[in-house]
Amino acid sequence: MFKPENLAYDQLTSVQAAMSAELALESSSISVSMVGSRVLLEGYVADYGDREKATAIASMIAGPENVQDRLRDVEEIALSSLILELSLPEAKAH
Repeated sequence: MFKPENLAYDQLTSVQAAMSAELALESSSISVSMVGSRVLLEGYVADYGDREKATAIASMIAGPENVQDRLRDVEEIALSSLILELSLPEAKAH
C-alpha cells in the first residue's frame, strides 16, 4: 500500500545518500529534513558553488519545486556580519 510518509522517507534518505556520495561537496554541515513533501536544506556550505550542488542534488530527487534552500555560505555570513557591525552604534562612534 502506498503511503505518502514512505515516499517522504525514501526521498529524505535518497537526498542524504546522494549528498554523502558527492565527493566535491562538503555535506557534513548540511542538514536534510522533510517538511511535508518538501526537502529542507539547512546548515552551512563553503561557497555558492557548494550551495548550487546541494540544491541540484535535492532537486534531481525531489523536483526543484519541492526543495527549500535555507543554506548559508561563508560569503553570505561574512556580509551579514559586516552589515551588523556597521549598523551597531559603537561602530559609528569610532
